[in-house]
Amino acid sequence: MKKITACLSAILMAMPVFTLSANDENKTMPEYSMLLMGGGLATCSSTSSRHCSSEEVFSAAAKKHSQFQLSTEHLQAINSSGFWSEDRIIEQQQTLAVLEFLRGQLGSDIVSERELLRLWRGAEIEVDGIWVSGRNVYAGLSSRELNFVMDQLEVPVMVSNNATRSSLRSREYADLANTKNNFTVELHQKFVAMAQQIAGDKRKPRILVVTASSRDPFAAVDFYTNLFAEAGADVSWLPISAASQAAWQTGNKNSCEDLNKHLAEQHGSYQRQRVYPDLMVQKTEFCQAGSKAAVAQIRRSDGIFFNGGDQSLTLRALRLDDGSASAELQQIERMLEAGQIVVAGTSAGTAVMSGGSFNGQRTPMITNGDSFNAMQFGAFDLPAPAVGCDKDQSCSNGLAENHLTYSGAGGLGLFRWGVLDTHFSERGRQGRLIRLLHDTQSRFGFGIDENTGLLVGFGRSAEEPGVRMAVLGEAGVYVVDMNNANSSGEGSALNLRNVVTHYLTRGDEMELNANQLRSRFADWKYAPNNLAQPLLTSGDIFERDNYKQLSHLLCMTQARQAEGRAVRVGQGYAVSVYKDHSSYTRQGSFRQQGEEIAYCSYRNMMVDLQPAN
Repeated sequence: MKKITACLSAILMAMPVFTLSANDENKTMPEYSMLLMGGGLATCSSTSSRHCSSEEVFSAAAKKHSQFQLSTEHLQAINSSGFWSEDRIIEQQQTLAVLEFLRGQLGSDIVSERELLRLWRGAEIEVDGIWVSGRNVYAGLSSRELNFVMDQLEVPVMVSNNATRSSLRSREYADLANTKNNFTVELHQKFVAMAQQIAGDKRKPRILVVTASSRDPFAAVDFYTNLFAEAGADVSWLPISAASQAAWQTGNKNSCEDLNKHLAEQHGSYQRQRVYPDLMVQKTEFCQAGSKAAVAQIRRSDGIFFNGGDQSLTLRALRLDDGSASAELQQIERMLEAGQIVVAGTSAGTAVMSGGSFNGQRTPMITNGDSFNAMQFGAFDLPAPAVGCDKDQSCSNGLAENHLTYSGAGGLGLFRWGVLDTHFSERGRQGRLIRLLHDTQSRFGFGIDENTGLLVGFGRSAEEPGVRMAVLGEAGVYVVDMNNANSSGEGSALNLRNVVTHYLTRGDEMELNANQLRSRFADWKYAPNNLAQPLLTSGDIFERDNYKQLSHLLCMTQARQAEGRAVRVGQGYAVSVYKDHSSYTRQGSFRQQGEEIAYCSYRNMMVDLQPAN
């Protein structure tokens, strides 16, 4: 394939709205139709007061933390023979023994999660003549098992109303005005402003919140509905989930009465009707109203937001068992195409947007894995292994917990131009994105850092590019272009060379048109003049944000090359990041909250990966 060298774009102009013609109808498109965030948003809320500028933000009625009770009934539910496998009987017995010991201490007291886990980990008990450490029992449970146990122990947080002599469920509240991180505030407010463009100036924008990515789809409802209301929107929860979609697909009109069963099977979520009774009623009524009512709710909205968690759960919420788009997803597609709705996601809510067809190929959706395992073992078009499955030997298809997996059929398909990845630089995911693109023969990948957003705007006329993108927020977006890459070998012996990468930061813009990616740096950034040529190396390049730090130094100085390694037990990869004649770098600073934040963006930084000697 012929190399496409990105260059400065002279035609990318910022315009609030533009009008185009399609199907003999005039459509007015918003400036941007999507806001894809990389997760890690640091929002002040009553359960996350560390993100608040003031300690006294919320009233005593606000939910500060989840609560738990070790009643006899709850412990009996944990002892359910239908949950624990035969080869996990010891873990089951030891867990119950520790909890029985704690029940003897706590009685009927209700405690916070923090207090419960402190007592659990600190317990030392004798079981059948053997001393057992509560810390070891806790550490030995898989995520699936621990979630089951904690769900069975959780109780609702109630607040008493002395005026009516009644108790209501306490809710989590958000406060944007007291959020320390202004980038987080900016991203949320930007999405509301985008929805306001759709709504016009006569009313508040109507935003739907989808919490389908969560294992517990009820837990974040209060937070997000309050958050976007604080930002000036008219907000509603769209209670669609893998559980409700499964109920609809049974064809049994009474299936919605069995949502607890579907929540357990689809989400691994238990006893939610006890913890969130009002939300369970709302979800049941939504389920009983059926798909047509859900479509009508979407039709009335101006924006729809997808939360983080597990993108595979959101996929099952909006695609049918045969992989086809549900009526709800089709409605979103139509409105997005017509400029009648804006879409936002964070973390898994961003990753799930990948899909559809680009340049004659299917765009996959990434589902799991880390960079080391990706480079060692490659990518697998298989369901993602469950978190913690190495502990209880529940990993399937011969996979380990951190193997790279993807859905070859793609995700929701609302973003078709490449694979989307999140929590990117912070978790060293460069290697896994590059390997996935290679193994799936995909051209572009977009890795979005935490507390950062990728704005996406559509064009349909000859005068406008096919898709326009811009970077907003605290960090950047790592873009991989495999068009000129070449490879040899396979598996852990794979050699990859000439991988083109870009890193665009705040204020930078891109356009993708006629299969060409062009970028423009923000006009407040300039060519670095640091003549230093430091020796740049990293012994563990895919740990934490080491790759980002290494490439940042390369970007800021006259150094031409940086070297890194990702090696465990004598096996792994060597990584070279280097500049060639087509490489460009630009630096600049942005003042936020009285602090100067240094940015360095680059275009056409080359990457080679090969097995370490």
